[in-house]
Amino acid sequence: MNLHYALIAFILLYIFITGFHDEGNLIATIISSRSIGIRSAFITASLAQFIGTATLSTTVASTISKDVLNLKYLTIAGNDLYIMIFTGLLGAVVWNLITWYIGMPSSSSHALVGGMIGPFIIKYGIYSINIYGILLKVIIPLFLSPVFGFLIGYLVMYFTSRILRSAGVKVNTVLKKLQYLTLFILNAGQGANDAQKGMGLIYILTIGSSLSRSSEFHNMIKVLSAFMISFGLLFGGLRMIKSVGTRIYRVKPFHSFNAQISSLFIVITAAVFGLPTSGTQIINSSVLGVGAKERPTAVRWQFARSMFASWIITIPASFAISSILFLISKTI
Repeated sequence: MNLHYALIAFILLYIFITGFHDEGNLIATIISSRSIGIRSAFITASLAQFIGTATLSTTVASTISKDVLNLKYLTIAGNDLYIMIFTGLLGAVVWNLITWYIGMPSSSSHALVGGMIGPFIIKYGIYSINIYGILLKVIIPLFLSPVFGFLIGYLVMYFTSRILRSAGVKVNTVLKKLQYLTLFILNAGQGANDAQKGMGLIYILTIGSSLSRSSEFHNMIKVLSAFMISFGLLFGGLRMIKSVGTRIYRVKPFHSFNAQISSLFIVITAAVFGLPTSGTQIINSSVLGVGAKERPTAVRWQFARSMFASWIITIPASFAISSILFLISKTI
């Protein structure tokens, strides 16, 4: 039982790391464009993350707990379940810390999926994972979301440019104020999505054991997850802001507004269908789309290519790290 709750504590730490690794991306355009002050943006975003995680439905957590791993192997793993989840999660954390340290936007969602399937495939083989569920509800949404982010960002920029082409410079004041609303909704929705991935791991533990299945326990986990991801944002969010706000495309309030609106389309869709998405991918691809519409030559495509490359290699990298860690654990 002590091991059970120790692992839950580690999962909550992972949610905290997700907060400072990923969630700063969601406010990067707003701060870089000076649409909202740094302190106000962080307070608004962290409050939204807490409220969204604590109050929204847990459909994404259900997807992670039921559609990634074959439930049969969760029940027969015994105490090895704790080792596999620990090493899988540690593999994701190691990769997240590497990309966070070098300031490269990558997907914690991809890292988590790659990390979790590694130990199970090593121990039980390919049939221990739900290939159909991973493909349909995890891999496809994660890889399509940046494509849609780019396209929607391009289209939103096109239409708003036409609608506001005769507006004066005072329209920027209105757009800045509107971004308080987009900031709150985006962080409430995507923050809850990101926190629920860790919550899904906790639910996996409850499947593999007879402990802590009460509704009171699940409500407590939601509140603790909300606390961890919101404080993770406060502690580490600044590092990614330069990458998103300046290294992809130099955003102004108009660009930031369009990127926020574009991201909301995907976040709301994901919330409705319970699809795990990456806030990093969504906001970065939206910025790319906005920049490509206005001035393609000003988009830093070289950085964009390296960013996409990091997304592609994240699952294999975290898979390899967690697999090695699991093999090492078996020799100890």
